[in-house]
Amino acid sequence: MSAGASGTRMDALGGQVATAAERALDFARTRDFTGTDPYDGLLSPWASAVRGRVPRQVWVQAHKRMGHGLRRITRVPGVTMTKALALFAVAEQQLGDSAAAGALVDRIFTTRGRGPWGYEFDVQTRWAHYLANSPNVVATVFALRAAAATGRLEQVSPDTARWLEGLAHPDGFFRYTEASDRLVHNGSLLAAESLALLGGNRDLVQRAVDRTVAAQAADGSWAYGEGEGLEWVDSFHTIYVLESLHVLREQGFEIGSSYERGLNHWYAHCLDRALLPVYMADEKKPSDDVHNIATTVGFMAALAARGDLEVSPEPAIRHLLAHQGTDGGFRNGPRALPHMRWNQAHAACALARWAALAKDRDINELGKALS
Repeated sequence: MSAGASGTRMDALGGQVATAAERALDFARTRDFTGTDPYDGLLSPWASAVRGRVPRQVWVQAHKRMGHGLRRITRVPGVTMTKALALFAVAEQQLGDSAAAGALVDRIFTTRGRGPWGYEFDVQTRWAHYLANSPNVVATVFALRAAAATGRLEQVSPDTARWLEGLAHPDGFFRYTEASDRLVHNGSLLAAESLALLGGNRDLVQRAVDRTVAAQAADGSWAYGEGEGLEWVDSFHTIYVLESLHVLREQGFEIGSSYERGLNHWYAHCLDRALLPVYMADEKKPSDDVHNIATTVGFMAALAARGDLEVSPEPAIRHLLAHQGTDGGFRNGPRALPHMRWNQAHAACALARWAALAKDRDINELGKALS
């Protein structure tokens, strides 16, 4: 293919990305940023009768897998999530609408407080159970990133830094929530990143960085967490670790060569031969989980923005675009739900980042090692 033909094709991709990002935001705006979430089952008024870890897990997974039908029966309401509002705010900022971005952050402050933040439903995972609106590091870091992107970081409550410092475990990591003592590497580093953004205790941050760096495997990977049942390696949690490590290094924390080693592992084990994202490391088939795909696409945009992208982003971007319906919603499959946080917000944010980059350059020119 000639250079001219390639340029025309990639210019078209840039236009498709910008259009898809705007359609993704329109989908959310028309629904007031409210919708379903794969883990919202415990919002049901009947869920209070479900007791114990395993029954709650079964309840949540049933709602995750069975879609609208079960939610109608169990009366699970739509939910507006802090993390979703934060991601949509960053997307608006990337697309140049600072007023819309600021309004979404102001909405977080008005309706969810000025930090720290949590999920709007009870959560049951294989390793923890925590209640609706109890703070966790994931909701908090995404809200902080949105506040930083819109110039509102100084409006965050001082309670947020104090809460983060209170998550410091004697063994040198940050807990994911107050309800768990398990070491989850992405959660610990997201807390470290959050505390660094707020100018908190740098010694606690460096200790957490050191703990996760020391846990890096010889091949450059990180297990999801430490201990029985947390041994798996997946793509999007690896990306969370890498993104936080990059931010922390930029803020002067010592991370050694962990970022480069982790990035090399991610390239080799979390993309297939066609450069499509997989979910678990070394899986043979591409992921159909929109959250995972969008996290990959957004990470590639971040790599491209700083000149570190070593592969063509086109396959992953097109794979994400293929999951957008005619209504602008992103679904894992034809009968799946367009979950507002898990799917829509992450997809909108990832595409908006590429749309911002595509204003000046052909998207594929931003990858270094093109075949």
